[in-house]
Amino acid sequence: MINQPLIAFGIQQLRARCGHYGDPYGGKPLHWMINDKQKKKSRAAVCPKKPPADMQRAGRTSCDEYPFASTYEGGTHLPAKQRTITWVGKRENDSQGATITNWRRAWHVMDHDPFFVIV
Repeated sequence: MINQPLIAFGIQQLRARCGHYGDPYGGKPLHWMINDKQKKKSRAAVCPKKPPADMQRAGRTSCDEYPFASTYEGGTHLPAKQRTITWVGKRENDSQGATITNWRRAWHVMDHDPFFVIV
């Protein structure tokens, strides 16, 4: 997530206040989930349909959730203090999606595979 500065900052802020899932430095791994229906439910559970007015004015209208909706820890599966959302521009969120897709393909990440997130 190094190339997505707002997303990386959101994850760093979560980790600073005790969100340790996916942290390679002493945290627990996330686990990939291949279930599009559950992924949509997880995202909908934590991402409001509309960004706050200040985020709209800043052009940050895309909700990025962490842990990712595409993990078994995503959505509301963890307590609120272990998850976060960050409002980002669509371009940054799309870039993150491409980064994750390329990583998954290159490493052949399968359902339930554990992994960590470097920010």
